[in-house]
Amino acid sequence: MREISLLDGQVRGVILGQGPQRLLAFHGFLDNAYSFRRLSDALPDVELWCLDLPGHGLSSALPEQEGTFILQWLPVLGRALDELNWPSYQILGHSLGAILSQMLAALDPRITSLLSLDGLGPLTASTAQNLDRFQKLYNARGKRFPIRYYDSYDALIASREKGMFPLSRSAAETMAGRAVGLSEHGWFHRYNRRLRDESLWRLSEEEVLGWLARIGCPVNLLLFDTHRWAPMRDVFEARQRAVPELNLHQMNGSHHNHLEQPDEVAVWVRQCLE
Repeated sequence: MREISLLDGQVRGVILGQGPQRLLAFHGFLDNAYSFRRLSDALPDVELWCLDLPGHGLSSALPEQEGTFILQWLPVLGRALDELNWPSYQILGHSLGAILSQMLAALDPRITSLLSLDGLGPLTASTAQNLDRFQKLYNARGKRFPIRYYDSYDALIASREKGMFPLSRSAAETMAGRAVGLSEHGWFHRYNRRLRDESLWRLSEEEVLGWLARIGCPVNLLLFDTHRWAPMRDVFEARQRAVPELNLHQMNGSHHNHLEQPDEVAVWVRQCLE
């Protein structure tokens, strides 16, 4: 395992594995580059360049502002691609990382293939919903999501096991290897707390369909937690139709199945790379 440092240290990451095939990898929300460690163990001959997204792992936060906006991630990631200076990019993305890679592919012709895990386009909102969310953001201006401290490492790991997307203990410990801190107050999850702010503004569904329609490369989409998509079936089917070249596969398992069942996901990755 080797460390990556890009943009004068603003974006950090790790290189996992070693081989003739190379993938850039973007993790999910509040995860980090170690999200792909177990998958890399199952793909030892594939070189995974796993970046910590801004505000995650060891990477710096995005420029200071109130709230977050999906589009503000793209210029930073584009500059990271510029510095890597590969002739082309195949990007493996999970959840938020999948969404960001899809939006980058709509802009950047250097991206020739996407391997997307459990994500197709960002969350959306109506104008009224955006205004309500912005009102909350305005009312909370200057405030930050508090850091929660834990009395022990075991208690911290247990909190991740019981999170919004539960993890097994071994998977939680794998992820914690790059995102845990210890201070005089106790153990804490290390990430930029501005990531927990309300979204500054969300795209409309029409805008998301426009982004997806501009993707100029094949999108290989692997869905894990299929019941999670059931409430938005019509929306999700419209998104699938919008992508010019989509290859959809499904696999039973949790949202972090690349951590929980890496051998099965590795088979799919190899099929995509053939």
